[in-house]
Amino acid sequence: MVMEREQGILAGRRHSVLIAMVSEFIATAEPVGSHQVASRRRLGIKAAMVRNMLGELEENGYLQQPHTSAGRIPTDKAFRYYVDHLAAAARIGFEDRTQIELHYSERVRNLEAMMRDTPRLLSLLTGQAALVMAPRLESVELERVNFIRLRAREFLAVFVPGTGGIRNQLVRAERDYGQEELDRMGRYLNEALKGRTLDEARQWIEEELRKERARYDLFVREALMLGEGALGGAAEAELYVEGSAHALEQPEFSDPDRIRELMRALEDKSALLDLLERAIREQSVMVSIGSENYDARLAGLAVVAAPYAGGSKPLGGLAVVGPVRMDYERVIPLVEYTARTLSRIFEH
Repeated sequence: MVMEREQGILAGRRHSVLIAMVSEFIATAEPVGSHQVASRRRLGIKAAMVRNMLGELEENGYLQQPHTSAGRIPTDKAFRYYVDHLAAAARIGFEDRTQIELHYSERVRNLEAMMRDTPRLLSLLTGQAALVMAPRLESVELERVNFIRLRAREFLAVFVPGTGGIRNQLVRAERDYGQEELDRMGRYLNEALKGRTLDEARQWIEEELRKERARYDLFVREALMLGEGALGGAAEAELYVEGSAHALEQPEFSDPDRIRELMRALEDKSALLDLLERAIREQSVMVSIGSENYDARLAGLAVVAAPYAGGSKPLGGLAVVGPVRMDYERVIPLVEYTARTLSRIFEH
């Protein structure tokens, strides 16, 4: 019984030492020694005991020592432990929350402007690069669609989603229609599709085309076929990125190779979009640290991502990208709260 209690105390102390070690490294960006941990973090443990524990943590893959005479630095495994045991439970500070609320209360609800402003705000608050995936038009409710005749058998479908913004789609039909016919078809589709998302509208049209009655009403069938052509093909997700210059001020990016690594990750957006899509599917904040990233382009970086929604419909995601030595305790609640704020805006 005494032995079990002693093992529990040691486990608790190792936990405290590792958390203190990671916190100190985040604050200083320098290798951390046992005396530094013992004197600055008030753990009630002597430096000699801290040194022994750091050795144990290194053997278990939580720490590494760049040089034999230098202190130690946390590994990706240590940062994962830190995030799971401390940073994930952090709460946003009053000043950060107030700044986010004030930012969105003063903004006109223009979709594109809001999307551009969001990563700029996150970058200013965190000192890292930030990005936001704009809502896919397929996921937002359709307000109306208009058809404009361009030339024989070619038309422009103009979609206006409820969130604002416009999507244009070129449609080619088997026969020509006059503008009056197109207006009539547009009115029919708008009546039938009102309140549906583009994805739901596409499914509804496909279902209607399968029904027997649609085959006998030439106007309805042609309107549905025109709508099907207009809704064909998903639009590529739009990604807004801000704050590359802020991120480059971090000590990690004093190395030209690390700068190129970051810039490649921000310019080639496919890896970042994959992470945002994962956060959207899981509907939760996601922290991906260094070697945890599936894409090699992100292997030296950390990403904190969160989804936002409109009611029950997932719309997009946002993220902060920076070095593995990121202030997760501050960044995670900032990202989460910003995503929740966007969700509230899209509910209205």
